[in-house]
Amino acid sequence: MLEELSDIRQIEGDGFRRWFVDKNLELILWYNDAKELTGFQICYDKLAGNRSVTWKKRIGGDGKPKSVLVSDGPYNKSRLCALVENSMSNLDDGLRAFILGRLKSHGKE
Repeated sequence: MLEELSDIRQIEGDGFRRWFVDKNLELILWYNDAKELTGFQICYDKLAGNRSVTWKKRIGGDGKPKSVLVSDGPYNKSRLCALVENSMSNLDDGLRAFILGRLKSHGKE
């Protein structure tokens, strides 16, 4: 189960960050000044070479918000979603559902 770290270094211009860890994965969340989630990164397979998936909310050239999910290679969607569901059971239901929704809309089975 994820535990939130305290005293996380905040990087000016990068938004407010929260950082959670457990033995299987790490979750980093970014928020804007209005406290809206603007990104997350999941680092997993920590003992087998570290993999990551990052989602960021961006403003497109047309001024409209875009959603971008990037991974460090193909990932097994059902496996990663199961890891997330197990590790994030103590997080807010809405946050967990949002993250799972982004993961499920990309990747391979």
